Amino acid sequence: MTDTLATTLRAPAFRGEALPVTQVDTPRLGLLMGPGQHLNPANGQRRYDLCVLDLDDPDRALTLIPMTFFGHGVCPHPVHPQRLAVFEKRGKGGCEIDLKEGGVTRPIETTAARQFYGHGAYSPDGRLLYSTETVVSGDYEGVIAVRDADTLKELGTFPSHGASPHDCRLIDDGATMVVTNGGGPMGGVAPSVTYVDVASERLLERLEFDNAAINAGHLDLGAEGGLAVVSAQREGLPDDRPGGITLRLPDGAFRTLTEPSGITGSLRGESLSVCIHRPTGVVGATTPAGNLLTFWDMNSGRLKRHYRLPNPRGIELTRDGDHFAVSYGMGNPPEALCLLDAVTLEKVDGYDLAPTGITGSHLLSYTLPPHLRA
Repeated sequence: MTDTLATTLRAPAFRGEALPVTQVDTPRLGLLMGPGQHLNPANGQRRYDLCVLDLDDPDRALTLIPMTFFGHGVCPHPVHPQRLAVFEKRGKGGCEIDLKEGGVTRPIETTAARQFYGHGAYSPDGRLLYSTETVVSGDYEGVIAVRDADTLKELGTFPSHGASPHDCRLIDDGATMVVTNGGGPMGGVAPSVTYVDVASERLLERLEFDNAAINAGHLDLGAEGGLAVVSAQREGLPDDRPGGITLRLPDGAFRTLTEPSGITGSLRGESLSVCIHRPTGVVGATTPAGNLLTFWDMNSGRLKRHYRLPNPRGIELTRDGDHFAVSYGMGNPPEALCLLDAVTLEKVDGYDLAPTGITGSHLLSYTLPPHLRA
C-alpha cells in the first residue's frame, strides 16, 4: 500500500535554551530530540543545535541547545539521565550535554590520527563510554575507543574488526558490541556487521552482505537475535545507486531485500535510519533521496506499507512504544515531524510540526525523571 502523507504543518512553541519541560506527571510520548544545522543568511555562518521537542506539552515546546558541530548520533547516560554524549559523523566533534543545564558541559576529544564516525554507547553501569572511530589513512582501520565516562579520559581501544565503523550497540548486558563497518576506501575492505566480545576484544561473528554494491550503515536489534541494517551504495559507486535494507531472518540468513523490485529499486542513495517495533516485528526505514518511508515484516522480509514523503530521515519509537516518529523535509517543506501508529501504520493527526529544527539523520526518544523536570 502506498500513500502520500498529506499534512497541515504548524510550528511548535520556542522556549529558548533551557531545560525541556514536561507538563504531565507521567510522560506518554516523551521528549524527541535530534541534531540540527542552519545557515544564518545575515552573516553566512552556520548554527548547530541539539533540538528537543516535548511531545506531551500542549504547545509541543521546542528547545534548542547550541553546539559547535553538526551532531549525528546521540546516546544517553544510563545512570545520570540528564547527560547525553553526541558525536559527529566523520569529524573531530564530540561533546557531553547536560539537559538540566541546557548546554554543552565538556568536549569529547579524539587523537590526531582518528575521527569520530558518528555513534557511541555507554556501558550499562555508566562507567564507560564507547565510540566508533576510524584511523583516517590506509584501509581506514576501525576502532572502538573506550573512555572513562566521568573524566572522558581515553582508557584504550579495541578493534571493530572492520573498516570505517559507524553504528554500535551493546547487547548481553554490555558483554558484546554489535558494530556496522562501512568498509574500506574504494572497496578495499568489505563492509560487515561484527559481534565483538568487549572483555577479550575477540571477534565472535562477522556478517557480510549478499549484495556487493552496498555498505553497512545503521542498525536496530529485534527480538531473539533479529537484526535490521540499512545501507548506502558502496564508496566509489555513483550517489544515485540504490542502497538497501538487510534483515537477519529467523532461519539465520542475512539477506538484502530485493522485492518488490519497484520499491527496492527506488531506495536511491542511502537508506538512513531504521527502527524495529518488537511487538509486531515491523521494521521502519527511511530513504531520503528516494523520498521513501518503508515498513517491512521482520520475519518474512515482506513489504507491509510505504509512504512517499519528502526527504525522510530519522525514525524512532515514542516512549510509550505505540508510535513511530519520523522527521522529514528540509527547505520546502521545512524540517518537519509526524507520528504513525506502530500497529496500523496510519498517520496520527495533530502531530504535524514544522519547523522542528531537526535536520540531522536520527531521532532519540527520551524521558527525564520527575526530579529533573521543571
